[in-house]
This record gives sequence, structure tokens and C-alpha cells, in this order.
Amino acid sequence: MNNFIRNTFKEQKNALFILIPLSVAIFFLAYFSIKESRADSLKLLVIQGESFIESLSSATKNAISSEEFYTFLAHKRYNEIIVDLEQEELYEITNDELYRHCVMHNLYSAHIFDVDSTLVASSFARGSQLRLPSFVIDEVQYLLSNRDENYLLLLDEDNPSGEIRHYYIKLSNKLDRITVIVADARYFTVALEQTQIGYLARQMASENSIEYIIYQSTDGIVFSSLDIDGILSIESDTFLSQALEADTIMHRIYSMADSELLEIVRPFSTSDYPFGLLRIGLSLKDYNSITKRFDNQMIVFSTGLLLLLIISVVYLNSRKKRKKILAQYDQIKSISDKIFDEMKTGVAAVDKNGCILLVNNAFESIVQIDELSGKSWEDAVISKIPLFPQFSNMQSRLVEKEITFNFDSREKTVLVVLSYLALEQDDDKSFVVVMNDITNLRELEQKSARKERLSEMGDLAAGVAHEIRNPLNTISIASQRLAGEFIPIENKDEYLSFTKQIKNETKRLNDIITKFLALARGGANQKEKISLSKTVEEFCQFVSVEAESLGIKIEIDIESQYYIDGNIDEIKQVLANLYNNSKESLNSCMGIIKLSIHSIQNKTELIFEDSGPGIPEKIREKIFTPYYTTKEAGTGLGLPTIYRIIADMGGEILVEKSELGGAKFIILFS
Repeated sequence: MNNFIRNTFKEQKNALFILIPLSVAIFFLAYFSIKESRADSLKLLVIQGESFIESLSSATKNAISSEEFYTFLAHKRYNEIIVDLEQEELYEITNDELYRHCVMHNLYSAHIFDVDSTLVASSFARGSQLRLPSFVIDEVQYLLSNRDENYLLLLDEDNPSGEIRHYYIKLSNKLDRITVIVADARYFTVALEQTQIGYLARQMASENSIEYIIYQSTDGIVFSSLDIDGILSIESDTFLSQALEADTIMHRIYSMADSELLEIVRPFSTSDYPFGLLRIGLSLKDYNSITKRFDNQMIVFSTGLLLLLIISVVYLNSRKKRKKILAQYDQIKSISDKIFDEMKTGVAAVDKNGCILLVNNAFESIVQIDELSGKSWEDAVISKIPLFPQFSNMQSRLVEKEITFNFDSREKTVLVVLSYLALEQDDDKSFVVVMNDITNLRELEQKSARKERLSEMGDLAAGVAHEIRNPLNTISIASQRLAGEFIPIENKDEYLSFTKQIKNETKRLNDIITKFLALARGGANQKEKISLSKTVEEFCQFVSVEAESLGIKIEIDIESQYYIDGNIDEIKQVLANLYNNSKESLNSCMGIIKLSIHSIQNKTELIFEDSGPGIPEKIREKIFTPYYTTKEAGTGLGLPTIYRIIADMGGEILVEKSELGGAKFIILFS
């Protein structure tokens, strides 16, 4: 019995000698596992915060560039408006002339001062006829006394009428006047609102894991994603003072409003904002929750040797928790990548060897080359686009230029900015290429100018036509009476030939006047829902006999029935004008005229093309201009009339080279 007790005690003692070291080992294993897990989890959060703040810094600079670009476009537009006024003598400009100028360019008002700041002419076209605000008069005085500047652009968002206005003040090149124009700035402020830094910060801060985004300088808060009270100044916070002087990203555990945060801080500055700090607060709520659960599990399972298997399971569970944190990091990183890829501005980074390091979707879309990342810049891009200048020849750190090139027979215009990219492992030979596709902007400018010319042509046509038709009718009636009532006995044939020639020429003049009036009417006819498919088929049947006699083959490609809102007579006029142009271009030779109707992007597309010689690319932009013609007997009014009809219907007409070899007119109906 005693031996049994003794042996039992000995076994228990030996077990204690085994269990105690093993328990200690398990305790230390649990302790170091907890410590490592906390360190790894915090490291992942720091990495994701650093990646996010770098993305925010790049996005912020792009937002500032966009703001400067919008301001430049506004200055350019207003300067072009003022150029016409500056060409006239100062004291010959009348208020009525200013009023017409305001109406033409959709301005609120326009005002002209001489060098003594005396108001020479003034006109209000929109809104109440109020005087110019005092701050605008002060800026006029300032511009007169500081002539090294020649213009000022002021934005008034606190107008009593509730309108947002631009005040553009310009000193003429002759230094003899100051011109002030007042315009609607709503489009400008809407564009700025969607690209400003504060808006960008609020969008990024909408993620659950991000508590705040702050840009703070020594003067105070520049912008913040939310209203935060009790923020210390940089000088009052030792950590922030150190971060401001450092050249790297720093982080700390920071408490705000009873919440524990991981704060990532980066020095930041631009040409428009003061030197300061970008601060991002990442919530540690999930981090603390995960690590706390892991700690409790490890402590519980480290109480005994028999729970070693459970501790192993807990360790595996901790690995799963850490993967969850990594997934959160990947989620935030994907958000950053999404912002980069969904930017409308094309961005590419190129290293010193000419290899494309990074490129977004917008850049690939602009240059129409897929999967550029990792490719050689010279082989992939320069061979297709005459980009300026070669990287090795850049003399300044920033180069900006507007270039034009052709893609698939279509001209594309882009604004390109080249700048050095400073990398730690590089020697200032890497570059960032930023592209903005402004093709649509240029096309809108051209369409606007064309509409203005058509409007002027319409006014002229209406006046001239009515003045000419009365004497023209008298001439026609006189020629008919001469031919029917006063036939001479001698030289009868010659006399009848002269009277017939008079009659034919008056008829030709009347046809020209009719085209003038068609150009001037401008959408007077009422629109109705018509079958475009049926109209095209009936037109082709109507001209088929003449086309067959001329050796012209008419082809039709209509998928189904298409309906548009318009005027059937005007649609027939468009088809007739296009048919006559194609017929004349074929010049009595055998050929093909093809009409197609399709649906594309919720629009109805009518294509009219032929196998003739086509229209040279260099004159395609001119063919819709009144009076422009390449025909000896042409009036230059046929295609402008077509353009006016389609525009009045809310459509769009384009011209390209056809696969048949000739001209291809594409008409899009909404």
C-alpha cells in the first residue's frame, strides 16, 4: 500500500516535472504568438495605410491639375469673346453693339472702361440691370495700376440673386481699355465640385475602415472629410512636428473621441496649397476585436499540457483572422486601384529604361493599345503616336502640349503633360505621362462655330431672298410677255433664245433663293413620329429608275422598322441632296449607292455611302460651311442645309471614308 502511494506520488512528481516545463513552453509559445500576431496585424494595417495615403496624394495632385485646367479653359473662352470687341475703336463701341455681343455669347452683361476707369459702354442682356459690384470696380482699378498683369478671373458664389457668376476683367493689348464681361459660372462650379480635393477626400473617407482624412498646415486645417473638434495644431503635437520635418511616412496609435485609431501621416504640398501634412485615421476596432479574441484563446488554452491540440487549432484560427485583416488590406488597395483605373485622365509611369511601369485604363483607351504595362514605351506607343518630346531630350521637369493624331481615320486631340517621376531607386530619369482626351471638346467648339455661321447665314439668306424675289418675279413675267407678245419679224430665233435664257436664269436664281430660305427657316416645321425605314425604302424606289439608267446600283440594308421624331419632307430633302451629291460624284460612271439603318447605343443610325472618289480628309470639316463648294456651278448650300435639318431634329451628322471607296455620311437620331 505504501509502495503504491509512493509510486503514485513519484509518477505525479515526474508528471509535474514534465507538465511544468511543457506548460511554461506552451505559455511562452502563446505569449510570442500573441506578440507576433499583433505585430503582423499592425504591420499590415500600416502597409495598407501607407499605400492608401500615397494613392490619396497622387489623386489630390490630379484634382488640383484638373482645377487649373478648368480655370484655363474658362480664361480661354472669355478671352476669345473679348477679342472681337478689342478690334474696334474704343469710343465707337455702342451699348446696342455690346447688347448684341452679350446675347450672341449668352452673357449676363459687358462693360468697357477707358484707362481713366471711366465707363465708356455698358449693356445688360440677362437678369436685373444692376451696377457692377464694388469689388469688381476695385479689381478694375487694381488692373489699371498693375499693368504687368493683363487679366483677372473672379468667381462670385454669393450673388444676391442666387446665381453663380464669373467676372472676367481684361486689359487690352493696346493698353487703352478695360473690358469686363459677366457670365454664368454654374458649369464651372459643378465641374470643380466633382474634382476638388475636399470632395475627393469625402468620397475616399466613406469607406467603413477610414475614420477621417485631414490636410493640415501650420496655419490650420486646409480640408477635412468631416467636422472634427479639438484638433491640435502641428506645433502643439510633437509627433506631427516630427512628421512635418521628416521625408517619410510616419504612423502612430492615436485616440480621438474615445476611439483608438491608427494614424498615417505624410508631408504634402503643391503649388496651390501650403506645405503641411496629410493625415488618415484608420479604425482599430476590428483589429482590437480580432487580437483580443486571439489573446483570450491563447491564454485559456495555455493552462495545461492536455490542451496543446486546442492551442494548435487556435493558432490556425489566428492565422485565419490575420488573413481576414489581409483581405481588408487588399480591399482598401483595390479601392485605390479602382480610383486609379476609373480616372478619366490617362496616366502612365515610365522608368529610365523606357519600360512602362504603371498605366491606367483611361490611358490605354486614349492610345487604343491594350496591356501596356511592362512593355517598351518606344516600341508600343511612340511608333503609333508622334508624342513630344523624346524622354532623353526633356529640358524642364514639366512639359505640356496639345497634340493631334489619327486613329482609324478619325482625328483625336489630346492634352499631354510630361513630368519627372522621383523614385528612391532611380536617378530622376523616370517620367509620368498624363493625357486628357479633349477631342469631344474640340468637336463641340467646331460645332458651335458652325452653328453660329449657319445662324448668320440664315439671317442673311432671309433678308436677301425677300429683297431679290420681287424684282426677280418682275423679270420673269417680263421675259414671258416678251416671248409671247412681242416677237419680232427679223431675228426671231435669236430673240426667242435670249428670252428663254432670261427665263432659265431667273429660274436658277429662284432655286438659289429657295435654298437660301431653306437654310434660314431653322426648324419651323412641326415634328411627328415617322417611319425612317419606310421613308428610305420609298425614296430608293423613287430614284431606282433614274439610277438604273445611269448604271448606278442602289443597295439597302435595313435590319427592322425604325421610327424617329422629325419631318418627313425634310428627311426626303436630306436623302435627295445626298443622292444628288453621290450621283454627281460618280459622274455618269457605274457605281454603288448604299443606304443602311441600324441601332447603336440607343440611337438610330442612318448611313448613306457611295463608291465614288470620296471627300478628301483635309476638307471634311469645311463641307458643312455655307458657300463652300468644290463644284463649278455649286452654291455651297446643299450640305449646310442638311446639317441644319439634322441639327434641328436633335441629331448629328458625320462624314468618313466608306468601305466602298467613296464618301460615307453617318446620321445619328436620338
